[in-house]
Amino acid sequence: MALRGKVALITGSSSGIGAGIAAVFAREGAKLSLTGRNQKGLEGVVKKCKTEASNDVLTNVGDITQDAFRKTLVEATRKKFGKIDILVNNAGIEGASPLQSVTKELYDRIMAIHVETPVFLTQLVAPHLIESKGCVVNISTCGTSTIVPGVGIYVMSKAALDTFTRYLAHEMVSLGVRVNAVNPGYIPTQILSRNLSKEDLAKMESAVTKATPVGRLGTVEEIGHIVAFLASEKAAFVTGECFRSDGGLSMTTPALT
Repeated sequence: MALRGKVALITGSSSGIGAGIAAVFAREGAKLSLTGRNQKGLEGVVKKCKTEASNDVLTNVGDITQDAFRKTLVEATRKKFGKIDILVNNAGIEGASPLQSVTKELYDRIMAIHVETPVFLTQLVAPHLIESKGCVVNISTCGTSTIVPGVGIYVMSKAALDTFTRYLAHEMVSLGVRVNAVNPGYIPTQILSRNLSKEDLAKMESAVTKATPVGRLGTVEEIGHIVAFLASEKAAFVTGECFRSDGGLSMTTPALT
């Protein structure tokens, strides 16, 4: 198992891509510190992780945008496992944010989750990653390299995350810490199903499927496998990369309409 004995802190892991990453990491032998806002969701993920492998799993429920909670999370992880090898900045929110309808409240929330939190959580975890010669994997979007109408503020925040990834990689390479990002295409998760009607969701998924060269949508487990690779020693020569996994969507269309 590529991650056996590694301690991974994964944010936004009570559902969606974070839950998929957690399941793959469990299968690969990692010890997990999982966090999210949904207690029931985290319990389900823990159950699945323990089915995949008999791993140690720590959970903390709270708002990752709050500095006090971030400090508690890092301290609890270090206290239980004695180290932190991998940080996965995955926490995110639904991205509908056209300029004409975006509110200051939504703008602030998007930036707090996608930019501020990765910066300051990484700052807290960095000393532990330097000690363990560990790594960071940020979860971004393929929208930073193509146009997806209606999500401009969301993508702007992810573009900032891509830039943070590259600059942090340069800053930390001499300290033995690697930093990369994964930029997924459309991955069906509960975030969209909670915010769209079944009819609208079906229309959107049909349109994206037709626009995606491989002819299908991605899965959370597929993203999990890429994150696991980047977090493993198999990717020891990889840092500062924003790795697209979008079925070819961003290379074939300037805009998804």
